[in-house]
Amino acid sequence: MDEQVLQDLFDLKCVAVRVPEFYDATYSKSLAELLYQEIDGSAGAGIYESNIDSFWNVTQDAERRERYFNVALPLQRRLRRLSAPYPSPVDLLRTTLDENWPGGATLMSMSGRKMPFGITRLWRTGSEGLPHQDVLRREFDDPVAHAMVGQLGVNIYLDTADEGGELETWNHVISDEEYVGMADRYPGSYGYPRDILPDEAVLIAPQPGDLVLVNTACVHAIRKITAGRRITVSGFVGNLGPDLPLRCWS
Repeated sequence: MDEQVLQDLFDLKCVAVRVPEFYDATYSKSLAELLYQEIDGSAGAGIYESNIDSFWNVTQDAERRERYFNVALPLQRRLRRLSAPYPSPVDLLRTTLDENWPGGATLMSMSGRKMPFGITRLWRTGSEGLPHQDVLRREFDDPVAHAMVGQLGVNIYLDTADEGGELETWNHVISDEEYVGMADRYPGSYGYPRDILPDEAVLIAPQPGDLVLVNTACVHAIRKITAGRRITVSGFVGNLGPDLPLRCWS
């Protein structure tokens, strides 16, 4: 992964990039076993289970939003401790982004407070992610969100399902103008019907240790898991321009 790969993703010259063995597969399995024990039953979106809420889940709930911001830095430190003596996968990702983007990379802040980056997401047998987009300015009215010229979803796969759980992404963007007339039916850009999407899609079946980056303006989905479970460390990366730091959050 280098600056050109990141720029091509932001420019939609490609819709997704897989980096095999970004994180050592042996480290991944060991960390996965520890993270399976960290899942918080009160967090998550009802689609997957997590150790904390994602920002999308807390935008309308002041109490959950406060908890979200309070765990931002402890989350990074806890993952660092659990990963030791090996590097934290999130630290490795942020460092890689920082070294390969002209403006560097940093944690996203909102109202002067750091946002978490690298939440744990557990998908069990029977779970799936419907076709959707992730566009921060549709979730929260904030100047930084509106200033973004691109957004990536990043997943480091620590364990993968025996069957299913592939990432599916389409070379298809539903614009803000189109979305205005659809927002009531698909709040947060979630759950588009497949019959409005192209027949052809990119299907990625990651292995433990792989990093996958996807332009989240493109409609994407998680195929239903039919056997086993998968766990990832996940987040988003926002582009405010090549001379400014990439902003990282979850």
